[in-house]
Amino acid sequence: MLKNTMKKMVCGVLAVSSVLACAGTMTACETSHPEVEIQIEFNGETYTLDYQLYRKIAPSTVNHFLWLAGNGYYDGLCVHHFENSSRQRMYTGGYSYAEGELTYKDYYNVIKGYSNYSEFPTSVWMDEAKTNPLYTLRGEFTNAKFSVEKGALKESFGSLTMYYHDKDTKDKVYVPYAKEEKEGDMARREYKYNSATSLFYISLTESEVSNAGYCTFATIDEDSVDTLKDFQADLNEYIQEEYGSEDNKATLSNFTSSETVHVDADDPVIGDKEKRVSFLVPNAPITVKKVTVKKY
Repeated sequence: MLKNTMKKMVCGVLAVSSVLACAGTMTACETSHPEVEIQIEFNGETYTLDYQLYRKIAPSTVNHFLWLAGNGYYDGLCVHHFENSSRQRMYTGGYSYAEGELTYKDYYNVIKGYSNYSEFPTSVWMDEAKTNPLYTLRGEFTNAKFSVEKGALKESFGSLTMYYHDKDTKDKVYVPYAKEEKEGDMARREYKYNSATSLFYISLTESEVSNAGYCTFATIDEDSVDTLKDFQADLNEYIQEEYGSEDNKATLSNFTSSETVHVDADDPVIGDKEKRVSFLVPNAPITVKKVTVKKY
């Protein structure tokens, strides 16, 4: 018993030391399948979910997400949009919620304030010479003319998908070519598909679906599936108790309130083309308590 306990303690210390050592020099410690832990908080309960990320399928997306998570960017942000159409999704990564109002986290100013800002994993530039980084994310999906040799991940129960607001623009930017034979060259691509910053969503639907317009980059570990289902059950029970009716759709609509906000106001490419978007905000906050990188 003592021997096993000591072994677990040593492994735990080594794992923490490894993450700390890699945090400042991510490229030196990269693995094919990084791991993160996401803690979701709702109605006084915390639900801990473990994830596996896929660097070979979506390298830029994974590095981007890990860098933000490693800097604590996502900690304390809320689910600002709860979608319950044919696909049930929870959108997060951009806002906090207090006293019935959303507050936007100023993406560009926040990341430029981090001590390791110079190490930001840039994948999109305004110019071919790469002198003007945009700090957005290269679109690793079909609509962005990006292909994965063995196929992209499908959106599945619990999966994580990077998200961006639709943009009415024909602006072009530069991203690295995906093909090895053009390594080092730059491709000119549509900005609207290479404009993600920090938003992502968690899928709550059992079925799998391919998505040509967004990049799914992480799947939930098997051991965490039941935890996410527990969260769903507790959420549904709360909604029924607080807003119950015979019409399930009406019940869910009562759980959320519509809030319209300006988006992309700080986007250096969009400029005055910002627009207003309506979110279905949960009346009882669903919070991303903490995102912890367990393995780079």
